[in-house]
Amino acid sequence: MPEELVSIGIGFIDFIVNSTLLLAPMLLLGLFLAGVLHVFIARNLIQRWFKKEGFGAIAASAAVGVPIPLCSCSVVPVVSEMKQKGASKSACMSFLITAPETGADSILVTNAFFGWIPALARPIISYVTAVIAGLSFLGLTRKERSEGDSVEAEVTPVTIKDCASEDNCDDCCDDHQPLMQGQEDCYVSPSILKRITFDKWLGRTSGQTSEEALQDVKVAGSEEDTNQSSEVKLSDVIKHVFKYGFVEVGDDIFFALCVGIGLGALLFMVLPSDLMANEYARWASYPIMLLISVPIYICASASTPIAAALVAKGFSPGAALIFLMAGPATNMGTVAMIVSQFGSKFASIYVAGVAIVTVVLGIAIDVFLLYAGLGITVNLLPTDSHSIQIIQIVSAVVLIALMGWRFRAGAFRQGYKDFVQHIRPQNLLIRGR
Repeated sequence: MPEELVSIGIGFIDFIVNSTLLLAPMLLLGLFLAGVLHVFIARNLIQRWFKKEGFGAIAASAAVGVPIPLCSCSVVPVVSEMKQKGASKSACMSFLITAPETGADSILVTNAFFGWIPALARPIISYVTAVIAGLSFLGLTRKERSEGDSVEAEVTPVTIKDCASEDNCDDCCDDHQPLMQGQEDCYVSPSILKRITFDKWLGRTSGQTSEEALQDVKVAGSEEDTNQSSEVKLSDVIKHVFKYGFVEVGDDIFFALCVGIGLGALLFMVLPSDLMANEYARWASYPIMLLISVPIYICASASTPIAAALVAKGFSPGAALIFLMAGPATNMGTVAMIVSQFGSKFASIYVAGVAIVTVVLGIAIDVFLLYAGLGITVNLLPTDSHSIQIIQIVSAVVLIALMGWRFRAGAFRQGYKDFVQHIRPQNLLIRGR
């Protein structure tokens, strides 16, 4: 008995160590890309694409949501603001699905565990799910929209996680400061980037002052951009990219990531290898994964090591896909907020769309792999390449140091608080969220 416990403990630690080494480089790159997307993609510009009720707006909003790293809870107030600014409900629904299901960080982490084919397939499947759900909402509400009847609940104004917001929700960082004073978005246009880069490098190397350098290139952009560029420096933009990605997004996912890796290690050690040997067990895995993934709260990156452990123990790729897609997109807290912001019918179509489409696609993938004679392998072992090992070790040390710094700053406590709140949705309803 003691030997078995020692063996389980060693296997548990090995899974955690190997998972950390695998995901660390990809996760750090994903956090950096999150900061880049935050600064160099204009939120107001995106919202203007979503006004119409139709396939174009649905497809565009789903595509925009794919690389944006938002958890299933923080995406709701963002979409609520989009709706208040004129975005259609069908476009809001498609964004609600892709934004939490995928992100730059989760796509790269998927590549670390499963390889580039599943990493590419994950956002595609999320996109298809979002488009189908959006079109289903259009079809199911066409009569009501044509009659002009409002069947949804009143929208309650909410604050969003953005640079201009001071009274942010508890899920968001309280110290998010605007990159440029007076601006509602942290977006830096190409003209502003050109100006501040010119001011930093070309102007100073030629002996010009900052004002002279800006005056020489003033004709290249608007006066508003010139005024904004005079308020921000290139160093400020770089700091904001890293602060948003590694601090704010990191604070949102680090606790859940630790939970995900821990659960993955536990499942890997507890589940027997022949659990899915029975054909009935394989078919039962689809509804079981759905019932498990829908109510719980877990982010896209944190769900990946759990899915890797499930596949390693014999679960089919389609069953793991259901967990990867439905888990980040739905949980009781998110559903409660969607009901309060968009109404019960919207929430019902949203949950049903995610559940039905995800299960159908999961079964379809397993059938395709079976008839094609293909398989999906999961990578849980360390690499043989010394250069890659060095990159993984350095990245893991950096990631652990970053997590330790953020946990010391209160991210662990806030993450635990959010995790508890998300599994107790009545708290959200009582607070009027």
